[in-house]
Amino acid sequence: MVTVEVQPPTQAQAGTVLYPPLVVSSDSSAAYDFVQVVLIDPYGRVLEDQLFGTLTTSSQTLDDRAGSRGSSSRSLEYAVFPDLVISYAGSYALQVSAIRMDYSSPDGPAAVIAMSTITTRINIYDESVAAEIPSPDEQSLLRRLRRHGGFGVPRSPHNT
Repeated sequence: MVTVEVQPPTQAQAGTVLYPPLVVSSDSSAAYDFVQVVLIDPYGRVLEDQLFGTLTTSSQTLDDRAGSRGSSSRSLEYAVFPDLVISYAGSYALQVSAIRMDYSSPDGPAAVIAMSTITTRINIYDESVAAEIPSPDEQSLLRRLRRHGGFGVPRSPHNT
């Protein structure tokens, strides 16, 4: 299962980097090769050439003790999309898919969607909008990911 841990902002200005960045997690035992994000309209149609930035990445295990509460043996991997930009005003969502490669296909290697999820709605405007602050839980996860490096988590452009 792919879970959105840090939702993108509910509103942003067209052409600016979305903050907070999208962060997703999945169980480390899930068998997939990479995570991909696409922009979808309110009808679920994929919109090409309107979303830019890191659109494909690999998940990594967060090796720290702060996230392990209780005796759960479940290990999570995280994927961060630190620099997503939506080009045009409108109402959208992001579809996040965990992809595995099928090398046994008779037609050659094929990308197969192993699991996917959709973020909350993002309203994009042509003018500036108020900056959003991640929830306390999201801020905590972003700090942990930033502290342990390799995730590319940006700092807030608004010094929050």
